Amino acid sequence: MKVMELTEQDVVALAAQRGEPAWLRDRRQEAFKAFSDLAWPTRRDEEWRYTDPGRFDVGRPVVDGAGEASEVRRGIVPGLGDEVAGSARLLDATVADVQLSDAAAEAGVVLADMASAAISHEAVVREHLGTVVGTGAKHDALNLAAHAPGLLVYVPPETVLDQPLAVTVQVSRPGTVLPRVLVVVDRHARANVYIDHVGDGDTTVVEVVEVVLGDGASAAIVSTQDWGDGVDHVGSHRVTVGRDAELRHLEATLGGRTVYLRPDCGLDHPGGQAELYGVYFGSGEQQIEHRSLIHHNASKTSSESVYKGALQGRSHATWFGNIRIEPHAKATSSDETNRNLILTDGAHADSIPFLEIQCSDVIRCGHHSSVGQVDELQLFYLTSRGIPRDEAVRMLVFGFFAEVTDRIDLPGVTDTLLAEIEDEIRSGELLTTADPRRTRRREQRQEASA
Repeated sequence: MKVMELTEQDVVALAAQRGEPAWLRDRRQEAFKAFSDLAWPTRRDEEWRYTDPGRFDVGRPVVDGAGEASEVRRGIVPGLGDEVAGSARLLDATVADVQLSDAAAEAGVVLADMASAAISHEAVVREHLGTVVGTGAKHDALNLAAHAPGLLVYVPPETVLDQPLAVTVQVSRPGTVLPRVLVVVDRHARANVYIDHVGDGDTTVVEVVEVVLGDGASAAIVSTQDWGDGVDHVGSHRVTVGRDAELRHLEATLGGRTVYLRPDCGLDHPGGQAELYGVYFGSGEQQIEHRSLIHHNASKTSSESVYKGALQGRSHATWFGNIRIEPHAKATSSDETNRNLILTDGAHADSIPFLEIQCSDVIRCGHHSSVGQVDELQLFYLTSRGIPRDEAVRMLVFGFFAEVTDRIDLPGVTDTLLAEIEDEIRSGELLTTADPRRTRRREQRQEASA
């Protein structure tokens, strides 16, 4: 079965095959109707202005079952070892290797396939599935209608986890994969959830990660995209933040042929706080887009967004950050920053900060954006002290990312990210620090004066 040929009978058959209850089958059918009514996006759509949706091959067959699980050595999750409260692997269209520590199991923490969770924890799944990321976009509707695998991560009220919950989304076969992860951190609970995306093949990944933070909850959500060169990934990663809840969210994109992500946040209740961070490193012909919406939909909410990227080869990155403040959302505070380093002549970055302020009672709202190269004075200072040029550039790149990595302050995250960024730099092309257009103009002036 191909995505283009998906029918309502296929959706019903999928629900029956997975043993899902009638209400979940009905929700799949409702999503399929929305999917059928929506057109596939084109470059004429504003949200796809910078990334050609044609790069995502929806003609590939939907993967059924699981291929061979190769050992995963890169990413944050492998580096944690046994220092986790629980772990699960979403391999192609299946959920495997689910484990919980004794303490987490006794506290009532849940890591379970969505089909079984819809029965054993019906109230949680029924209340939240599809409410954070619904059917407003074609890819989102497709995922809700035909997701496989699906995973529920649930942290009960007032539960505090000292160790993270680790999820690996892995592909091993060519085709289309539709993973969905629902994370619910209930009221006054504390938890960190890491999600690694790994694997390679001629694969299209249409993913949804929806996160619900209850009142007074606190959570860190880390998502890393470390795909191989044959993977195209379109994903919606959205969090809704409860009253007086606190969110830290990190997107780290290092691999994949095409990665298009929506790291959105809904501040729908008073007192909610959100920090959204991102790092990305593009190389080769890679194309990356992060299109984020921070929605202040309640009073006395606050947010900060900092995304930083470095590009080499002929890679292209786009960051579109939107802060929207509704008329009734008073006394809000928000700020967004995006910085880009261009390391080779063929790389390109688009940085588009956007503000929609519909309320006059705002404490603070600002944006900052830049695209540039390694500072030549800083480079001169390092090389004048005997540091080789390429090594000096690498040091400056690490320093550039430090504003984000130092703020993360989560076990196993910063060191792993910096190590993988170093691998990307060392495997890339010769780094440049001067705009070739300026160099040519300077040489022309020197020739004219000679």
